[in-house]
Formats: sequence, structure tokens, C-alpha cells
Amino acid sequence: MRALKFGIVGIANTAADFAIFSLLTLGARLAPAGANVISYSCGIGLSFFLNRGWTFRDRNPGKPAARFAAFAVGSLVGLLLSTAVVAWLAPHWGPLPAKGASIAASFSWNYLFSNLVVFRNATGGDRAGPVPAPQRVPSNDQSHDGR
Repeated sequence: MRALKFGIVGIANTAADFAIFSLLTLGARLAPAGANVISYSCGIGLSFFLNRGWTFRDRNPGKPAARFAAFAVGSLVGLLLSTAVVAWLAPHWGPLPAKGASIAASFSWNYLFSNLVVFRNATGGDRAGPVPAPQRVPSNDQSHDGR
């Protein structure tokens, strides 16, 4: 369910990213790599607040500034990955198909980083708390009672 919510937030951010990218490359004739930096950067703040408030709201809600800093760092890595894919593929596929490929790559990175680092539980996992150790049930067998 969490990945689905992340995907829904991502659709909104991706739509804005793709629209801005399209305007910058097709309308303003900006180079695809430069347009990607601008369009991708537009969604970082929105994505953080939507994911913090909806996708990962059940995760350790403290320290929003530290979480935003971690989210921004992860997003910048995603931006570098996305821009590298666009720069590599745009000359061969054209800017819009290259952007589509970059979306798949950056979505995977961003979800893993958000889930495992930015919005992880204090316990580091996806559970509400630590798994309790199994308890030994006393036996009624008296053959081992030390007599």
C-alpha cells in the first residue's frame, strides 16, 4: 500500500515535472539536461510534504528539518540519475522518450531511499516496533525437574 501511495504522489510530481520539462525543451528550446534540472527540482518540496503527510505519516514523525535535509540529498541523487539518463538517451531517442526512461530510474531510487532512509521507523524497519523474542513455555514434564 505504501508503494501505491508513493506512486500516486509521484504521479502528481511527475506530471508537473514532465509539463515543465516539455515547455522548457519544446517551447523555450532549452537543452534537455538543463531543462531536466529545473523541472525535477520543482517537485522536491511538494513531494516531501505529500509523502511525509500521507505516504509515510505513520513513520516516526519527529525532526522534520532533518528528514527534509535527508530527502533533499536523496532527491539530488535522483536528479543526477535522472539527468544522466536524459543526457545519455536524448540524442538517440529524443527528449521526451528519454525523460520517460529517466522517470522510471529516478522513481525506483527515490522510493527506496525514502522508505529505507528518510522515513524509516526508529527501529529501521517497516514494522511498528521490534519483533518480540520467542518465549519458552514451561513444560509439565517432571522427568527433568532435577530430582
